[in-house]
Amino acid sequence: MAFQTRGTFPQAYDGVSPKFVTALLGKELRELPRIWPDAYRRKKSNKKFERFLTVTPFGDVPEKGEGERYSSDYIRPGWQKDITPVEFGLAFVSTETAGEDDEIDVIAMKAKLMAFVARVTQEKYAARPFNNGFTTHLTPDGLSLFNTAHLLKGGGTFKNRPSNDADLSYSALVQAMVDVQTDTKLESGQLTDMVTNWILWVHPSNEMLAYQLTESAQSPEDATNATNPLKTKRRITVKVNPYFSDADAWFLEAADVETTGMVAVERIPIVQAPVRVDPWTENDIYKVRFRIAFDSFAAQNIYGTAGA
Repeated sequence: MAFQTRGTFPQAYDGVSPKFVTALLGKELRELPRIWPDAYRRKKSNKKFERFLTVTPFGDVPEKGEGERYSSDYIRPGWQKDITPVEFGLAFVSTETAGEDDEIDVIAMKAKLMAFVARVTQEKYAARPFNNGFTTHLTPDGLSLFNTAHLLKGGGTFKNRPSNDADLSYSALVQAMVDVQTDTKLESGQLTDMVTNWILWVHPSNEMLAYQLTESAQSPEDATNATNPLKTKRRITVKVNPYFSDADAWFLEAADVETTGMVAVERIPIVQAPVRVDPWTENDIYKVRFRIAFDSFAAQNIYGTAGA
């Protein structure tokens, strides 16, 4: 177990070091704004796990001759996925001597620092389905989250990844809009109404290009001065995630996350227990804990490419 003693932070010795507060941490801890709530529907849970099930509606209505019997159909279950929140916890143990000699109030910042690292940890885990979405993060059909051959439970396939991965560009974004209009299907194969409000998720290296492509009134990649339909026909909000591991990857997600399969199952929010005191040593013990899982149970209304 790691103990906070005067030796682990020598500058905390009383009377040895001048008072200071680093510019980065400051008194308020200059945190990044929370990112993951824009990418996931939030499901608060009081269960060990949550079960998500898609639905396979009726198939197409068949032709019927006059006087002939009606064909019948029924609603069937689609894909199923059980999502279990993961438990996270961190303890901080400080000796009473270190607390007495903490002249620069580093130990006094413990609550803010523990909350800070808890929120950062959540953001890193929330980025994993995107970072691993082309490889190991799977949807219930057994395929990667972003795939060109997702299986529909009622038969057939759809894709939420381009046939050839491409870096962010005007033509690649236009092709993505074509793909989501022609491949966003119910489990029974019918197309759904197209989404017009999107979030374009990018790495910081693509932030300025993303704004140029979506906010320019005229065509952003040539001198024709033509109207930019990505701005006039769609509402695309650019959001940046520095926790994306691939600078070339970019993603489109329906702005209404309730229409996607991206879900954050939260069993226990970030909580800090009251301080405990070890009766044998008088060491102060602080803990932070939370239980959450970031996952996907469907691949519709989210689209991604790993870049060229």
